[in-house]
Amino acid sequence: MTKFIHTTGALFCAASFFPPQVAIAEQSKFQVEVLDTLILAEPRIDDLKLSELSGLAYDQQGGVLFAVSDKGRLFSFTLDLTGDRIAALTPLSGHRLVDPNGARMSDFGFDAEDMALDEDGTLVIVSEQGPRISRFSRQGVWIEDLIVPEALRDGAAQRSEKDGLESLALHHTLGLLSAPEEPLTSMERTTQTIYAATGESFAYDTTEIGTTSIKAMDALSDGRLMILERDIADDGTSLIPWLRLFNPDGCEEGRLCDTQVAKIDIPEISDADFEGLAQLTDDFFLTVSDDKIGNDHRSVFGLLRVTGIASLQFGNDSEAD
Repeated sequence: MTKFIHTTGALFCAASFFPPQVAIAEQSKFQVEVLDTLILAEPRIDDLKLSELSGLAYDQQGGVLFAVSDKGRLFSFTLDLTGDRIAALTPLSGHRLVDPNGARMSDFGFDAEDMALDEDGTLVIVSEQGPRISRFSRQGVWIEDLIVPEALRDGAAQRSEKDGLESLALHHTLGLLSAPEEPLTSMERTTQTIYAATGESFAYDTTEIGTTSIKAMDALSDGRLMILERDIADDGTSLIPWLRLFNPDGCEEGRLCDTQVAKIDIPEISDADFEGLAQLTDDFFLTVSDDKIGNDHRSVFGLLRVTGIASLQFGNDSEAD
């Protein structure tokens, strides 16, 4: 039986740029509100346990939400929003990720972390191990492998075995974008980089927050990127999620990209490990956690409203406007 628990909370924003451009939180127009949360406590869908969700994708036309699990399982739901509430999250189907012969992709080391919905309706899913990026049908059947950015193909360049490819987005001009959870060993720990299959890369600084990890990202219709990051509190008892916004088109060669960042603070849910992010509408986003520090698995969905995106200016944004 699916168990739903609602909690509500406010969000406090903070924003920063790397020097010399430093934004003060109160002056930032980038605003994020946590409107609602919903907890699924290990339900089963088509006899598959729904736990350790690591990626989300939303079909706006069909109204279907897809979620992929670290365990190699693909789930779909209908999402009903009533005002600023998650009125219902109704399970539709559950499938294992399999090859065309029905063999489990997890048996081949495919460790699903994030996904994106392509224009043709198929799902592109990134595996931390390999590393590997593959296209799947909506029923979880492997279709083809896609190009992993050259800089990310060597697993030895990762900071650790668990710091491989973690996030994925499909950009309307740059194509497939991906990033490791932590910077490669050749980079400063506070310099995160987004890589395109075309060979381009976009780096930004996280010093204002600390040594964050990239957990997910989504490409907005105007070409900007919304990135979900996570930090760990100094005492190790809580996980701190952040949203970061930047425009790849506004990045200057040889210079770190300008960004803005907001802290997601959900009262009474300080230990959820948020790993998935999907844009629902222009202003609404959905995030999901895969577990908690104490390994008490449950999926926490958070409904976010992000405002002020269109008014932000990064690099040559002002010229475009």
